[in-house]
Amino acid sequence: MTFDLKRIEASKKAYRLKLAALPYAEKLRILDRMRDRDLALRNAKPVEKDR
Repeated sequence: MTFDLKRIEASKKAYRLKLAALPYAEKLRILDRMRDRDLALRNAKPVEKDR
């Protein structure tokens, strides 16, 4: 598997610019969704694997 680091870097930069251009209220909504996801993951029980 090969990685095109230039393409990855450009994609990250474009995504950051897109996020920066969002209105403040939308950024807060994203933060709320991230917080909800964090709480759900934190409260999830780990899956036990059979050995």
